[in-house]
Amino acid sequence: MRLWTLQPYCVYELIQNEGVYRCDINKSSFVEMEEFMNTYEWIINQMKKRIGNPPKGVKYPVWAWYLYKGKNKRPSTRRSGLKVTKKSVLLEIEIPASEVLLTDFCNWHCLLNDCACYYATSDEDFEKEDEFYESLSEEEQRLYKIRSWEQIICTPEVSLNRVQATFWELKASQIKNVWILNK
Repeated sequence: MRLWTLQPYCVYELIQNEGVYRCDINKSSFVEMEEFMNTYEWIINQMKKRIGNPPKGVKYPVWAWYLYKGKNKRPSTRRSGLKVTKKSVLLEIEIPASEVLLTDFCNWHCLLNDCACYYATSDEDFEKEDEFYESLSEEEQRLYKIRSWEQIICTPEVSLNRVQATFWELKASQIKNVWILNK
């Protein structure tokens, strides 16, 4: 499965020196944001359930793009919202599909915002589903919301605008192309 990941240049150097990269959450700008850590726990549990447990010593996933603008292509670093640091690398990588969990970038924001992902496809259906959700007790709403997050998970055949990917580690042998980016 072809993916793209944007990383600080030091991560690329680490991969070249050690042969593998595993996420170090302490280097993330989100580590102190509790709401992001809760979403990480959710994605970690989904990964364990769907692609298996991480290698020994690995707790957090590496993130990448699978689809950008509906196509499996290199994302634009100027328009995609990818955060380019002083010196970054965009890596084109190839990872077996069995080692990757795909998620809908848009629905991912339901999880980030701790709200339900509605199944509605029209404004009318959305209003009906919203009324139904509001009629539920607080506990029923919580359970509905958690169940609704299942639709964040995608398959490779999906036709969405943007699909992100998570996997446990990135090996040097999986890197197929490298773009060095300077801010």
